[in-house]
Amino acid sequence: MRKVFFNSVVLVLLSAVVLYTIQELSSESINLKYPESEVLFAGLSIPAPNGSSEVFKNFTLCTLSFGLVGVILGMLNFSYKNIKKYNFFLERKFNSKAYILEEKQEQLIAQNQAYKEALFLIKEQNEEIETAQQDLLLKNKELQEALEEIQSQNELIDRERTKLHQAKGIIQTQNTKLLNIARSLDQQVQERTEELSVSNNLLLEKNKELDDFIYKSAHDLRGPIARFKGLSHLINIEYKVGNDISDHLKHLEQSANQMDSMLKRLSNVYEISARPISLQKMTIDDVLISVFERLKGEESYHHIDIQVNNEVQESMMIDPTLLHLIFKNLIGNSIRFYDPLKLKKWIKIDIQLEDKQLKINVVDNGIGIKKDQQKNIFDLFFVGSELPKGPGLGLYICKIITKKLNGNISLKYSNSEKETSFEATIPL
Repeated sequence: MRKVFFNSVVLVLLSAVVLYTIQELSSESINLKYPESEVLFAGLSIPAPNGSSEVFKNFTLCTLSFGLVGVILGMLNFSYKNIKKYNFFLERKFNSKAYILEEKQEQLIAQNQAYKEALFLIKEQNEEIETAQQDLLLKNKELQEALEEIQSQNELIDRERTKLHQAKGIIQTQNTKLLNIARSLDQQVQERTEELSVSNNLLLEKNKELDDFIYKSAHDLRGPIARFKGLSHLINIEYKVGNDISDHLKHLEQSANQMDSMLKRLSNVYEISARPISLQKMTIDDVLISVFERLKGEESYHHIDIQVNNEVQESMMIDPTLLHLIFKNLIGNSIRFYDPLKLKKWIKIDIQLEDKQLKINVVDNGIGIKKDQQKNIFDLFFVGSELPKGPGLGLYICKIITKKLNGNISLKYSNSEKETSFEATIPL
């Protein structure tokens, strides 16, 4: 059928070409013979054809019509075959699906049969379980009765055991009380013994300090009193002779001032030991300002470069009087015992707060302290220099203040650098 279709197409094309050629030739011959005779054919203005060309033209049209019919029949046959093939494909697909559904149906039937058999087995097992449950109920009832009897016996035993435990608890409580009383008495005796020992040691230390204080105070006060007596006798002699006694009176006034200063310092020592700690909220700078105002009267104050590094700027609870005395005595010692032979004379004051402790470090490059004098530098009336710069109370006052504030003070001296460093630590 495919060959017939192709032959029909070829026939149509050849008929169309022949028809077109005949028309062109007929037009040319008619124009030559009958130039003015024209007829309307197929919508075109062409000359009237002769008889032989008209017959051939009709034959060609018939051939063209048969070719077109062949083409149409070929196309219909082609469409029919395609439809038949598609129907065959759909039929095969339907048969495949139907086969799969039949297999699934058979599987479902088999599963239903298995489920029925399983249900039958479950029903039989349930009957067996119900029978076993009835037997268990009977046995549980017997066990419950036995258990109730055992519980009644246990209750009697528990009552007796509770009585024993109560008696045992009472005995243990009494024993614990007796042991606590004994331990408390031992602890009180030990604490009291330790307190008495500490108090005795403090009393011995205070007595020793008091003996040293009285002895050294009497010894140091004897000098100004002796000068008073000597100057008084000399003034009396000079006055009787009629000489000028103004110089003697100046020396007498100096001795009086020296004795007054010593008595004030001794009074400060007593007040520091006796007065309670009075905490106030203020800054370190406020204390330093008052200290430097007091030290401006020192003779060598303006010859020394004093450098202050205060890293504690916030306000804190401190005793300003005691802190003032620590700064005043440490800085004052560095000012009084400066080295006049050095070109650069300096004092460095460093104040820091570490682990809730106020650390005060005062370093100077003054005349220094001899090694054999360093161990006694914090003793009462001890002067670590041969120069008459004071009564030797400043560092002793610093020691009793730091001790009163639960802190400490130490000396560090560098022989290589010739620098003296005092570090005081006070817990806040």
